[in-house]
Amino acid sequence: MTGKTNELKQELGLGAVITNVLSISIGSGIFLLPALVYAILGHGSILAYIFCGIIFLSLGLCFGELSSRIPDTGGMYVYIERAFGPMAGFISNILYWFGVGVLACGALMNALADIAAGYFPIFEETATRILFFAGIVALTAFLNIKGIRDSMVLIKILTWTKVIALMILVSIALTRIEIGNISWQGFPPFASVGEATLLLIFAFLGGELALASSGETKNASRNAPLGFLIGVILVVLGFSTIHLAAQGVLGESMLENPEAPLAELAKALFGEAGFILVLILSFIAVWSTLSSILTLQPRIIFAGAKDRLIPPVLAKIHPKYGTPYIAILFLAILNFAFAATGSFRYLLVLVTGASLVIYFGAVLSFLKLRWNSKSQIPGQFFVPAGNLLGVFTLILLAWVFFQLSKTELLAIGGSIFVLAALFLLLDFLKKRKNQSSPPLKTL
Repeated sequence: MTGKTNELKQELGLGAVITNVLSISIGSGIFLLPALVYAILGHGSILAYIFCGIIFLSLGLCFGELSSRIPDTGGMYVYIERAFGPMAGFISNILYWFGVGVLACGALMNALADIAAGYFPIFEETATRILFFAGIVALTAFLNIKGIRDSMVLIKILTWTKVIALMILVSIALTRIEIGNISWQGFPPFASVGEATLLLIFAFLGGELALASSGETKNASRNAPLGFLIGVILVVLGFSTIHLAAQGVLGESMLENPEAPLAELAKALFGEAGFILVLILSFIAVWSTLSSILTLQPRIIFAGAKDRLIPPVLAKIHPKYGTPYIAILFLAILNFAFAATGSFRYLLVLVTGASLVIYFGAVLSFLKLRWNSKSQIPGQFFVPAGNLLGVFTLILLAWVFFQLSKTELLAIGGSIFVLAALFLLLDFLKKRKNQSSPPLKTL
């Protein structure tokens, strides 16, 4: 493919989709969650993972059918735009790549520098951090412009290093579990289960970004939904098993160092060397998540530009590599600027709310597209009792959404209002320009 076709190269397979789901979902959160959940639910902590698993499997089925029905680049954005039109598309596009992507990348890059500073104090210096951010962004942008397949080499190395290391740690820990640490009597208060589930949900967010590269996935109608669902199931099972291992070995002692329960688990199994290994593993985990977001994020802005909701220049494709190089460079500069200046901190309150709004929009798109198309397309992934599932998922999302603080709700509401007003203004100016332009003369 060349730039003339305005199409991306299809270079990804099933494994790439699964890898990106694992890469994004298994980030820094897993190194903190066991102690945080245990502090709320004690021995009954596994209930929160079960509830959270139900929510994300419901979302996974809805998103899986959407990705099979619309196997295009852009993920959640493109589903919302196709179902509800340009205004909804404009709002979701910017909320997705900026309100979630740019702000999350700023936080992740600073988290990487903070982890490194734990053993190398030079990373506390502003100049060192800026050079570090520039290096990460430049490397990712270079690989991304050369081709998403090149980017996936780095992502796969980082992702499967952390997955295999966690599997080894958990496998050894499971042989040393004390049954008394995981047995429990009586059902915990439902309010406590809800509080712990909400905490977990925020850690699970983001895996759906793997669907943003559907336009570059071979046989996307099959590989995108299948890879995404496999990834979601592996994440739910992985998080649950990791928690059981930590709780089973450490028990109440997990609360002695709530900021590093997995490091304490490794220390209990391997001594001080285990603590250091988990610190290294946490660095790899965050880097993996960051690499996936930096790689997939330009696909969202490319899709919006291709639909002419944002400047079309961002949809340009490299004539040699067949990648959205303008979108990649634009976001590389923006991500670096927000990370280096710390500007992301003032807007982090948007991230969770923006993610949930996009989830709402995608599930509503799932229902609308189903109702508009009664017939099932051969070979398309189709969810049995999908309408009922969609309504159930909306109820679950509404419950989660209204657990947000008043500040978060106001921030996301204000952002949607501003973006809607901006869309109307741009649309008005575009129509006025078209009306003022003289008609083309015909021969």
